[in-house]
Amino acid sequence: MPKRTATMLGCASLLSLLAGGSWAQTGGAVGSPEAGRAATVWIEPSVSVGATLSSNGNASSSNGRSELKLDVTPGLRAVLNTARVRGFVDYSLSAEYYLDGNSGNRLSNRLNASATVVALDQRAFVDVSGSISDQSVSAFGPQSVTGLADTNRSETSSFRVSPYIQGSLGGWADYQLRYALQTLNTDTAIRSDSTSQVLSARLGSRPVGQQLGWFVDASAQENDFAVGRDTRSDIARAGLIVSVSPLLNVTVSSGVETNDIITLKRESYNTTGVGFDWRPSQQTSMSVSVEKRYFGTGYNAAVEHRTGRTIWRYSASRSASDSPTQAGSVSVGTNYDIVDALLSQSIPDPILRAQAVLQFLANFNIPADAQNFQDFLSSSTTLNQTQQVSVALNGIRSVITINVTRGTTSRLDSLAILGDDFDTNTKIDQQSWGVSYGHRLTQITSLNAAYIDQKSSGSSGASSKRQSVSFGLSTRLAPRTSGTVLLQFGRFNNTAGSYNDAAISGRITHRF
Repeated sequence: MPKRTATMLGCASLLSLLAGGSWAQTGGAVGSPEAGRAATVWIEPSVSVGATLSSNGNASSSNGRSELKLDVTPGLRAVLNTARVRGFVDYSLSAEYYLDGNSGNRLSNRLNASATVVALDQRAFVDVSGSISDQSVSAFGPQSVTGLADTNRSETSSFRVSPYIQGSLGGWADYQLRYALQTLNTDTAIRSDSTSQVLSARLGSRPVGQQLGWFVDASAQENDFAVGRDTRSDIARAGLIVSVSPLLNVTVSSGVETNDIITLKRESYNTTGVGFDWRPSQQTSMSVSVEKRYFGTGYNAAVEHRTGRTIWRYSASRSASDSPTQAGSVSVGTNYDIVDALLSQSIPDPILRAQAVLQFLANFNIPADAQNFQDFLSSSTTLNQTQQVSVALNGIRSVITINVTRGTTSRLDSLAILGDDFDTNTKIDQQSWGVSYGHRLTQITSLNAAYIDQKSSGSSGASSKRQSVSFGLSTRLAPRTSGTVLLQFGRFNNTAGSYNDAAISGRITHRF
């Protein structure tokens, strides 16, 4: 854990140097007249203190005991918008102390960061990103509905650095050459860490003003697993892009891929694919792609419709995930992702929008990194099939989000015993639905409420179900100081038993 903290601080220091050392707040507060100007750097340190009292701090079905947790949490939010660096960082480090001893004291990191560095004259770039959050180790293990005494959670971090060059060859073709290094680490010893390296290249044209475009691309990927086999995967494709109309593009492709993911020796597979991208208006888009791959038929479909204050989305996919510490199902996004999409039309600049999203979530006391679908960790390549329907409604003083998700996950590498849920389950089905609501009562006071219902079931007969509801109230106590009160109620049950929990928490946050 200290190594992750040092890594994050090192990345932040690097970005500050690349930004030219100008750590001044030049953008103004969100909603102020200065907020519309192009900011150099916007930075906001904060510190909060909180207390949570749970009625079942040891998550027991027969001998529940209360638990009181105290925490101190310094944090940093920054948005960079310079000639060389564009990105954002949202980080906090929480020191948690449990008075009744039902849980172990710990330091807890949270990170959501992404930036692009211009290294050379709009030709060479470096993408940097990182995330740290808690993940469920098993889909069927106990889950605390209040975040206390959760023996089934593990702090999991992902950092990615990707330098690349891109440009145009005489105006007749565009090129990109990219290298990516990604590390994934989790605190638990019963799931695999990994290092992934990918080298990719693409050359092609788009039918801008023409009816026909083309592309060729290739990539080579190596995954080094702390547990289990290391794997390598190579793929090369060539394709055509047909512009049926200014609003509709059709793509066809063919290629070959070679890997050792489902076999001990490297095998080659032919690939063929077809897809279309239709954008009948600025408010509506639809894309569908289908491709024959080594695991069978893969697909990705997305439909989105926007109005002035709403977003309606449907997505479906079937794909392989090569990251060994990935979530067991395809992530459907965080609260940050939903609000970012909600504000994308009104604030097209991605950096100013990042600042607005962070402020928006703070106003409604909504955690930015909270997943709308509780994932679980696996230790090998998996095949993920998901469907999701989501709706976001943004009123003058209220915001409502609704998510319904179904997913099926299975292991592609079945050649070893790796100690995860797939040792005893050939597949795991999950379904979840949730709704959240935030409302500004006054200029300084807001309330929020949320409900989540999630079920997991495995082919072995293992199952779990989690239901939780929360109500919160936040208000501004001083110009840069706020206070929140949160009530939580929940129920969890699996094949080993069930338990209920209720908690009340309070927090005071000061932003500098």
